[in-house]
Amino acid sequence: MVVRWRGGDEVDRCLRSLLDHGGARLGRIVLVDSGSGDGGAERLASAFPQVEVLALPDNRSFAHAANRGADACDEELLLLLNPDTELGADSLDTLIGGLENSPDAAGVVPLLVGADGRPQHRWQLRRLPTAVRLGAGLAGAPACRQPPPIPALVPQPAAAAWLVRRELWAALDGLDEAFTPAWWEDADFCARLAGRLGDPSLPADTGFVVVPTARITHRGGSSVAELGDAAFLAAWTRNLVRYARRHHPGRAGAIVAGLRLSLLGRAALRPARSGAYLAARRALPRRGAS
Repeated sequence: MVVRWRGGDEVDRCLRSLLDHGGARLGRIVLVDSGSGDGGAERLASAFPQVEVLALPDNRSFAHAANRGADACDEELLLLLNPDTELGADSLDTLIGGLENSPDAAGVVPLLVGADGRPQHRWQLRRLPTAVRLGAGLAGAPACRQPPPIPALVPQPAAAAWLVRRELWAALDGLDEAFTPAWWEDADFCARLAGRLGDPSLPADTGFVVVPTARITHRGGSSVAELGDAAFLAAWTRNLVRYARRHHPGRAGAIVAGLRLSLLGRAALRPARSGAYLAARRALPRRGAS
């Protein structure tokens, strides 16, 4: 399943890599176009007749599109990919093998690498964010300094490439569609997963495992470029607050206060982006608002 919202030809490369390197174990390929309105859904349906294109009427959120894509599939495993990713030879087979070797895991992720082949582990593989980091406007800290040499548990892998058990996805009701238009829905999913580990009704005993021998190229940034810097930072900050209120409710007020100071300081230190930081600051809830 691939979710697209506008962008360039990166989705063509993603779909081609799935067709070329998906292997015999790849099931249906579903491309969800999240209300792009640019004619891309029709073009891609014509260019890739092997792919099922699901064109949504509007762009509610990445989570909404991903959930609709999951609803359209019936396989036991769900592969969720960003449109700016590309599979390499054997990467999917290696991922599936890694999940078979981790029968208690909720899912597995590859090691993402850039177009230059350099690992993106510090961005991709993270711990769940603390209240202190949230107040500073930061995501969770990197889970590892170096790319892991062997499979390892990762509290919060970026959702650019996930292989998830459908039963687990259903148990958590997929991604929360309130995180609009995108960002922080993957951290929320992982936090909800962590909170339920040990629950007998949950079809997993551990979280995500990174399989470092499975490598997928991730170029990154297509949605941000389409949205614009100010709109991106405002959405990212609003969703950070939504995450904080759900997972750190007792500290949400302090987190928002810290964000106000953090964004003001960044605007002063980075004048080229000051407008975007101030727009994000204006997106914060007013003092006293619930």
